[in-house]
Amino acid sequence: MSYAGKAVKRLYDDKFVTGRSTYVDDIKVNSLYATFVRSNVAHGVIKRIHRDDALKMRGVVAVFTGEELNQIIKGGIGPWTTYIDPRPWKIPLWRFAQGETKYNGEPIAMVIAQDKYTARDAAEAVNVDIEPLDAVVDMEKAKEDKILVHKELGTNFGYVGDFNAGDAEKALSSADKRVEVEIANNRLIPSPMEPRGIVSQYDGANLTIWYSTQIPHFARSEFSRIFNIPESRIRVIMPDVGGGFGSKAHILPEELAVIAASIRLGRTVRWTATRTEEMIATNSRHNVFRGEIGFKNDGTLVAIKGTLDVELGAYLTYTEGLQPTIIPPMIPGPYRVRDLAIRSRAIYTNTIPITMYRGASRPEATFIIERIMSTVADELKMDDVEVRMRNLVREDQMPYTNPFGLKYDTGDYPTLLKEGVKVLEYHKLKEWAENERKRGKKVGVGLAYYLEICGFGPYEYSETRVNEDGSVIVAIGGTPHGQGTETAIAQLVADELQIPIERIKVTWGDSEAIPAGTGTYGSRTLAIAGSAAITSSRQALEKMKRVAARSMKADVEEIEYRNGEFVHKKEGKKMSWDAVAREAYSGKEPGISASVMLEGDVTFPYGVHVAVVEVDDYGIARVKEYRAYDDIGRVINPALAEGQVHGGGTQAVGQALYELAIINENGQLAVTYADYFVPTAVEAPKFKSYFAEKYHPSNYLTKSKGVGEASLIVGPAAIVRAIENATGKRFNKTPVTPEDILS
Repeated sequence: MSYAGKAVKRLYDDKFVTGRSTYVDDIKVNSLYATFVRSNVAHGVIKRIHRDDALKMRGVVAVFTGEELNQIIKGGIGPWTTYIDPRPWKIPLWRFAQGETKYNGEPIAMVIAQDKYTARDAAEAVNVDIEPLDAVVDMEKAKEDKILVHKELGTNFGYVGDFNAGDAEKALSSADKRVEVEIANNRLIPSPMEPRGIVSQYDGANLTIWYSTQIPHFARSEFSRIFNIPESRIRVIMPDVGGGFGSKAHILPEELAVIAASIRLGRTVRWTATRTEEMIATNSRHNVFRGEIGFKNDGTLVAIKGTLDVELGAYLTYTEGLQPTIIPPMIPGPYRVRDLAIRSRAIYTNTIPITMYRGASRPEATFIIERIMSTVADELKMDDVEVRMRNLVREDQMPYTNPFGLKYDTGDYPTLLKEGVKVLEYHKLKEWAENERKRGKKVGVGLAYYLEICGFGPYEYSETRVNEDGSVIVAIGGTPHGQGTETAIAQLVADELQIPIERIKVTWGDSEAIPAGTGTYGSRTLAIAGSAAITSSRQALEKMKRVAARSMKADVEEIEYRNGEFVHKKEGKKMSWDAVAREAYSGKEPGISASVMLEGDVTFPYGVHVAVVEVDDYGIARVKEYRAYDDIGRVINPALAEGQVHGGGTQAVGQALYELAIINENGQLAVTYADYFVPTAVEAPKFKSYFAEKYHPSNYLTKSKGVGEASLIVGPAAIVRAIENATGKRFNKTPVTPEDILS
């Protein structure tokens, strides 16, 4: 039996649909509860924190300020050095606020109580004297450097880097036409279903942390550095996680404060963010590209020149440093343009720090280059497909090294576009929409192409262990948190070991039980963790062969394995998988296990997506239908892959139409979930998803690439293009609001 390629139902979902899952807030442990007093100004000096009234309240254990907490929080939150080179950056120390607050909503005091209700009541009894300072909450004004977020840095520019390839100025001068462009992705909020949460238990020597995270092993390393505790004495456990979208590969001062409080009190302390706190905890996106493009009259794009400004908020988060360094090299996308000059800048403001969100830089880069392609089409009155076809990298150029050195591994971009347009019935939809418009309806169809970089290394861990009864445990360093990747990995292992999938259990997310791991983000898990699982399973199978050979008094080369049986090729004797497993536990070296640390490198899936949009008389746009055609390499589980297209596509609807995290003049987040519109099932469009039958494999053993973020990477561009088609207006930002449409 072969499992790979089949839509096997998810293996471990019963608990999720029957309410038996265990999130951080469900952890049953005797603990104290933390809550936070927050700044109500964007910038100010903390003159005094009055905590006497709070401490008098029954059930209140402590009220901590930065002065006390930062004695334990020795290191600050820093960038993710696995992917971000800190050397060109100007990075302020980021711990718990002490002496000065840098953004509205920043935690400035912490209340610990016997229960969460008392903690919240006591927080309201804490009074803080803050002397307001001049603040800069607008990225454009922050660039003037008149008001500094961090005086010690001497500037609001945290990063400035030039990404130059070819000769953009010369190419522009030789272009038939030059056009200025301004393209923006506005600030939004990832909004996972489960808010952030942490439980910290300290016994005087060892730290045990239950943490809603995507990166338990990196978190262990960071906590070790920040609290100066050896990793051997820190255990990070990732319970069930209710969504992350990249925002949970991120560390907050609130979480450090919870750990510091548990160390100081020698007690278990917990905190689960309220919905309002979750909105403050993770803001994402907000970047603007301004520049000029040059192209020939036949539609060939010859040059891109401009400046990318990325807002950081008040501090550099663990992940936000990716944005200004990944967006520029991904701007060429799947196209052949070779002459580019992009200055990339990252700017501090007195606002909520920004972190990464599903796609992390690739949605921004894709939106920029796809808006550029649509601009060329509009300027020359060409068809969107024709313009893209003229510029796509050809198959005979693969593998292709883009102007900034990224090596696109495999693919046939023009053929996919040609096939995708046909499969998705793009031209038929365009004709239908045109007829609908003649009848008075505002209906439009938009198309966009994407190239994603995913499968990120540098490595991933896997261990395959055969139990005495023949069942198998696969421990992976990847950390699925809703994607269902564990089912796909079980499929791969079942094929490798040729045993029923029901005998395989995939585990993850405990830094003590699994010695190493990188995590789940960037559409990487199935490619790299799946390949690691294949490798460790192959090694375990070889060990099983040696046990069978020993038992049958044969050389291992004389043992053949197929479909759960080990066969002595000369004598015909057989041993079952289970018999060999039992035998493996009877010798002097009991047990069968194999572990690997698999190195990996990036791979590049790609595809074309189409959106159908209808706009009503009030300017409200609805995505009626969303169609996708992707080459994601080998598809291990079509149902899981399709689910990722649906989820990402629904989030793309939110980014394109609804989600805008408004910051007011006081630097305050000026939306709640009453007026910040996360799309629900009602707003989700009808989906049609197709995967290329003649796929182009990655170099991973799985031959897969990645699909976790594809629809959110390309969806906003397709949807905005559809709105343009419906309204006849031009939009170069997300979201496109009713006010934009009616103006």
